[in-house]
Amino acid sequence: MLATLLVRPGCQFVDDPTMRDEALLTDANYGSVKKVYVVLKDDASNSEEMQRWMVDLSPGTEAEELAGADHMAMCSKPRELCDVLLRIADKYD
Repeated sequence: MLATLLVRPGCQFVDDPTMRDEALLTDANYGSVKKVYVVLKDDASNSEEMQRWMVDLSPGTEAEELAGADHMAMCSKPRELCDVLLRIADKYD
């Protein structure tokens, strides 16, 4: 039940002209935002290797690890995820 409350409808922004603006994803804009990816060590949906590859695709992105968490970390390890998010928030406060 909780997991269904956390799901939001989404799209790929395929038809959104804003997302096609070449000036949107420049180093000065998107590149200036601090980014942290939480690598879920026990995600059966996305391997750790794939998650780290995604981090590598976005230069300047840091990685934090969360052991024992599956693809829905907010359900499988909520307290541990909260600790990681608080650590990240403290770092960039």
